[in-house]
Amino acid sequence: MEIALLGPEGTYTHRAADQYFSDYDYTPTFYSTITDIFDSDIETAIIAFENSLGGGVEGMIDLLWERDVTISGEQILQINHCLLSRESNLEAIERVRSHPQALTQCGSLIREHGWETVEAASTAKAASEVGPNEAAIASALAGTVHGLNVLGEGVQDTKSNATRFLILNGPTNEEKDKTSLTLDPSEDRPGLLHSILGCFSGHGINLSYIQSRPTKRELGDYYFYIEAETDRESEAFGKARQCLETYATVDILGSYLSANHP
Repeated sequence: MEIALLGPEGTYTHRAADQYFSDYDYTPTFYSTITDIFDSDIETAIIAFENSLGGGVEGMIDLLWERDVTISGEQILQINHCLLSRESNLEAIERVRSHPQALTQCGSLIREHGWETVEAASTAKAASEVGPNEAAIASALAGTVHGLNVLGEGVQDTKSNATRFLILNGPTNEEKDKTSLTLDPSEDRPGLLHSILGCFSGHGINLSYIQSRPTKRELGDYYFYIEAETDRESEAFGKARQCLETYATVDILGSYLSANHP
């Protein structure tokens, strides 16, 4: 099985793929941008969707709405940043490289040592570019891939740092307890969102995620991305969908088994 994911080798997406597809004989194919993943000929992909500190990954919901994909699963990965270097001690470090989010998440350590920061396209890319007197903030896997010394583990400011990944067009589990969908309202009126939410609450369905996004048709025109804690085949969801269709165009992106928190 070939899986499309954001590269290079050693990213947190790579680690998430190793965990999710551990029971499969899979081959990762790395791409430099998320758009390249969606444009590739490889059917199955894994994408970072949400981080516990930074929130939703920019642009991801729009790609799910615009492209013909099915969400077939999810994986939650605990993010444990490591300080990696070709140097053997902290005293030799003058600069630190990483993705901007990782640099922010490890701000206390950087400020403590007064290091210069250099932004990279990804944490794994930073690990591949480390030079003399430099360190990278990346995963332990990236350190192994590039033969770097681990000068520190768990160097992020907040230990409760986790990222949720979505599996697209992949193998499915028979058990499904979450459904992703988009709603494109047919009108804009006072109380519309209240009515939409009532379709779920009225049938005992809890929502774990909801976000509005611009449709790009005109200013002030929005659609909603929603994750409901139920299988699309459940009787309750069937009734909720009938209710929703009186207010909006409903597009089901997939039902799947929710991931356990690490």
